[in-house]
Amino acid sequence: MQTITLTDFNQNPSRATRLADDDEVLILRRGTAAYRLVRVEGNQSDPVAALVQTGILTPPRATTRKRVRRTATASSDLGATLEADRDRLGH
Repeated sequence: MQTITLTDFNQNPSRATRLADDDEVLILRRGTAAYRLVRVEGNQSDPVAALVQTGILTPPRATTRKRVRRTATASSDLGATLEADRDRLGH
């Protein structure tokens, strides 16, 4: 088990993750163990999927966004477009 200080972790997190690749890392705050950094096991190609499987993360409700189509209008047509929208919406 490796140990590093919280300051070292904040200044060089990549070093801490490299250490965690081999073994568990304890992060010390004022000489006392405050955090534990461990590598997530499982599907190494997709760590998010592994976290969803363990229940740590929740998958998004929708995977695709709804796209709004926008059409370009000339500035002279803008007034007519606004009037058409108001009539369509009943304002």
